[in-house]
Amino acid sequence: MRVEEIRLLNLQKLVAEMKTSAAVAKAASTAPSYISQILTRAPSRTGKPRDVGSDLARKLESGCGKPVGWMDSLHDGDEALRAALGPAITTPQRPVVVVESDEDIQHEVFAIPRYRVKASAGSGEPVFEIDTEGTPNYCRSGWALKNGFKPDNLFSIVAAGDSMEPTIPDGASLIVHRTSEIANGKVHVICRGTQCYVKRLFAQMDGSVLVRSDNQDVYKDLTVLPDDPDSLHVVGLVVSVSFNL
Repeated sequence: MRVEEIRLLNLQKLVAEMKTSAAVAKAASTAPSYISQILTRAPSRTGKPRDVGSDLARKLESGCGKPVGWMDSLHDGDEALRAALGPAITTPQRPVVVVESDEDIQHEVFAIPRYRVKASAGSGEPVFEIDTEGTPNYCRSGWALKNGFKPDNLFSIVAAGDSMEPTIPDGASLIVHRTSEIANGKVHVICRGTQCYVKRLFAQMDGSVLVRSDNQDVYKDLTVLPDDPDSLHVVGLVVSVSFNL
């Protein structure tokens, strides 16, 4: 996990502790707008998302009563969570653009956009950023109609890591149907805490959710309780997987 990712995670923790990003900014003698830009991953002049640099990290530690180096380290079970869930999604998704066609609707083709998906600070609700690079996936309208998928709710995303192997290898392209409902035993894109993942979900009778990686030799099951402060947000259901052999 890169130090920039760890600092962002810890900045989100500080906001949760101090209730608002403005309070964190004031403690670190920093402009609230700058903290907001980091949390929302707003692009800098170079086009890359803004990160917490070393100077700001030290100001945050000093102003928020944390020891030197606190911003650069994982805390409170973050390592255990990463061991259970594997690497988070850091790659894009995309929206749907209908391609004009003279053929009937069953054979009409539409493009599925790719996004970058992440959890927002505090609520954990997913945030979607359209990725403008690369080639979108294309699907037939007939396939979407047959399966009950609304084209506007479809997006593509690239899987990261080995936690869902052999079902989903690293770098596989996924098509996801946006929904907040759990389809028991199926693979979903979820946000948990401040990160997003691709996992198999099982709704339990007590209201908890069992989060499972297909690579059971390395990654263990995780049970998310209904009253867990790092609540689980279902982004969508994975409906197609493609990769090179």
